[in-house]
Amino acid sequence: MELTIQTKSSGCCSEPSSGVSRVRSTSEEIKADVRAKYADVAQTETVGGCGCGCSTENPFNLESYESLDGYEISADLGLGCGIPTEVADIRVGQDVLDLGSGAGIDAFVARLIVGSGGSVTGVDFTPEMVALAKANAAKLGYDNVQFVLGDIEQLPFEDASFDRIISNCVLNLVPNKKGAFTEMYRVLRPEGQFTVSDIVLDGELPLSIRQSAEAYAGCVSGAIHLDEYTDLLTKVGFSDVQPPKINEINFSDDFLASYAGASDIAEFRSSGARVLSITVTGKKS
Repeated sequence: MELTIQTKSSGCCSEPSSGVSRVRSTSEEIKADVRAKYADVAQTETVGGCGCGCSTENPFNLESYESLDGYEISADLGLGCGIPTEVADIRVGQDVLDLGSGAGIDAFVARLIVGSGGSVTGVDFTPEMVALAKANAAKLGYDNVQFVLGDIEQLPFEDASFDRIISNCVLNLVPNKKGAFTEMYRVLRPEGQFTVSDIVLDGELPLSIRQSAEAYAGCVSGAIHLDEYTDLLTKVGFSDVQPPKINEINFSDDFLASYAGASDIAEFRSSGARVLSITVTGKKS
């Protein structure tokens, strides 16, 4: 499968050196790009990072964690596009899996909900992120949360290991989404549920507009259409798949003008195409 990724001149949030994007033709090349970007974020602990926003104010992160019990500022790198724990129906004593756990922000909120009788496991494929999350957990003295290195497309867990799965703006970056969704289904227990926040598309974005969005937020690179996203989840076996939260991401004309011509912007505005931040839920019957 092919995926277009905007070329950046240096660092995580640099402007593109030209208007040309390059194509990574293999899944492993895509993963290498993503891993390198998140390693940089983990090592610099840059708030607002580059997962879903390359500015100090991340337009994809429309909700604030700060009022939530369990919120830890040291784990908040501003990389999310929602708050999956708010609608995940996590309960005391459950075992929760956090896909693409980053520095641990969602895992730390979930661990307070499940209590000492439950557990939260975060999995991330960037060693630097796993190390940062482990350091945060150790510093805070948490003993019902752990972080492991692993690939979402091949989760390092036995079948039916978890009651809940959460994820925040990560699955859009995964090249093989059907494979990741299949793994989610496999590791969930019967009647288990998932809740993921993610970025999807609605309608066809003109190429220059998509490249503009990618330059602003790396997470747009792997985004697929909303219908395709929910259809894939249903095809791997999940039932009652629905998005309880949908928010449109707005890009100003001034920003788009840095990358696209006036005719492209006009085409985009008249097309009705949108970039969306969604939260999707479903269950394993």
